[in-house]
Amino acid sequence: MPISKKDEAVLSKKLQLRELPPAAQGVVGAFGIIGLSGAVLAVVRMEAVDYGYLGLLLFLAAITGRTKVRLVGGSSLSLITTVVLVAMIMLGSSAAVLVGICGVVVQCAIPRRKFISQHLIFNVGMIVVTVFLASLGYYTVVRDSHAPGIDRLIGSLVACIVYYFSSSICVSIIVGLSGKKSIFRVWHDSFLYTAPSFVIAGLLAFSVSQYMASMGPTVLLVVASILYLCYYSYRVYTESLEKEKQHAREMAELFNSTLSTLALAIDAKDRNTHGHIQRVQKYSRAIAEAMHLSEEEIKAIAAAALLHDIGKLAIPEYILSKRGPLTPDEMRKMRMHPQLGAEIISNIKFPYPVADSISAHHERFDGTGYPKGLAGRGIPLGARVLAVADVFDAYTSDGLERAEILEEAIRALREGSGTFFDPDIVRVWESIYRNVVNWSSAASPTAYGDIHRATSEVKILEELTQSLSKVETVDGIAEAVSVAIRRRFPECDLVLLAGKHEGVPVEYEDKVIATITVAQPNVFFSDDEISLTRAVAEKIAGPFAKAMALEMARRDATLDKLTGMPNRRAFEMTCASLKRTTISVIVIDVDAFKAVNDNFGHKAGDEALIRIADHIRAAFHDAYLACRLGGDEFVVLSNAGTRVLRMQIRNFRHMVTWDPAHNEYEKMGFGVSCGLAATPIDGENIEQAMHRADERMYASKTRFKRLVGRTMAVVK
Repeated sequence: MPISKKDEAVLSKKLQLRELPPAAQGVVGAFGIIGLSGAVLAVVRMEAVDYGYLGLLLFLAAITGRTKVRLVGGSSLSLITTVVLVAMIMLGSSAAVLVGICGVVVQCAIPRRKFISQHLIFNVGMIVVTVFLASLGYYTVVRDSHAPGIDRLIGSLVACIVYYFSSSICVSIIVGLSGKKSIFRVWHDSFLYTAPSFVIAGLLAFSVSQYMASMGPTVLLVVASILYLCYYSYRVYTESLEKEKQHAREMAELFNSTLSTLALAIDAKDRNTHGHIQRVQKYSRAIAEAMHLSEEEIKAIAAAALLHDIGKLAIPEYILSKRGPLTPDEMRKMRMHPQLGAEIISNIKFPYPVADSISAHHERFDGTGYPKGLAGRGIPLGARVLAVADVFDAYTSDGLERAEILEEAIRALREGSGTFFDPDIVRVWESIYRNVVNWSSAASPTAYGDIHRATSEVKILEELTQSLSKVETVDGIAEAVSVAIRRRFPECDLVLLAGKHEGVPVEYEDKVIATITVAQPNVFFSDDEISLTRAVAEKIAGPFAKAMALEMARRDATLDKLTGMPNRRAFEMTCASLKRTTISVIVIDVDAFKAVNDNFGHKAGDEALIRIADHIRAAFHDAYLACRLGGDEFVVLSNAGTRVLRMQIRNFRHMVTWDPAHNEYEKMGFGVSCGLAATPIDGENIEQAMHRADERMYASKTRFKRLVGRTMAVVK
């Protein structure tokens, strides 16, 4: 069991031995000495053996050394185990050491581009230790060559178990030390479940040794064939599992992006707390990491922080926007948001507890909070963390960037420690907050002068603030800015552009995210007018950043990542907007796509889909929408006439068929099948027309398959 692919990722970040942690360097050096000494002793102490068998075993070790199976946990398993055990049982421990070293050298040195010196040094030492301990276990049970079969069987099982523990523990030690991980956790997660494969290797080695006397080298050839068959079948199985894992990862990414979009919508609703959710999540994650919580607990707290105010979606807008104190009835409604938030997300199947933290983030440590009056450790840990982060941000989010504000916030947390907040969490945050909190922008030297701006400018800014509370899009913010500026400069030309351009920059978190360009014919701006424009830029920075992020999230949610085309969600949204509209539907399906994947690999299949998407854009250039529904299915919505569409379909099929990149797929019958239908002729709505187009497409596909079949029969 050499170092796995996943473990290589830990070590390959430090390509030089001297760059490994000191403990890992010591282990690699010790194993290097052991490996060199073991190889020398094996040669010196080699007894008289059948060198024909030894040569055959060395050859098999070199072959099996390259046949690694990548396991589900990310580790890998080599077929060399059986060969080494056979050498140990038949030729002794010295021969087994040489056979093992041969396999390890081939495994680590080929291909050359992946060669890493510390891998080879460590693996040679590890195989020497492993073979020595396995031999010790075997020959403790089997004391001479005439031992009965049951003793040899037990000895083989003991040897394979010792081999398993020795190799897995050695690899876990070096990986744990190199990546600063728990050695036991590495062993438990990556190697524990591989134990049965070693037992099978031991049984197979015992069988070979039993039949070798009567059948000779033939047994080794049969075993080699069996090993390769096992290797190939298991590799196919693990590749299938890897695809499922990849799909799960994609779903997780979609899930996270959906949560982020939802959080942006929550944040955009409450104009008094822009940026609050992102800051609370940042502070909460920092506290959880400083407390050395598990990765699952950190993710749970981060998710709860992202959604802790989701219950405000059910709170009336006028309460959230109110600047003065709330009435008792308004306060009662506001206090409902933690429980409402927990109920809103109760149907989301999180892999970790989130709802309890959201429900309890306004509980107090002394039991006088709401909604349930929980106290002390009875409050979920995530809620206790959120309470500290939430209150700290409430103190520091007024935009006044002074050290006094931070000290005041920390003083409030200290005063509330033991009553409002968990004292342990307050101490953790107090020790790290200076390294976590970053002001959104540098303090302006004219900050105090800005307080005394003209009354008219203040009014413009107040009206702009009200306008921004009603819009959540980039275009909406641009329109609000245009209206506000033109109140002061009626004849000006104003443009709000995303990115850095010539004009007044809009900065958010020390980055220029947009530029306000204002021009007046034959008039220069005064300092006060420039100051007003800068104030507008400051006012819109937060909302504009959130609007950009929200629009980007929405755009990403409607795009297919592989082809860059709109996806099924975009198609469904378009269909909803085109009800009772006359439109044509073209359903497209790729022929023999599975054969391309099976014979040339999924990368070739993905490249074919990308080219087909490009051909669709070129052929149906005037389409209302062209998108990928999923897999090898595409759909086009167009307002063009039937004759034009038939010509476009014909041209599109020719593009795909005559594409030079598809020449090697021609024998498989690679191409595209298309079906055309229109509303209201073929259906009252797009869904019915699409069903009819789908039927026509499959009819076309069937005819094409028959034609290909007859053609292939004639060729044969």
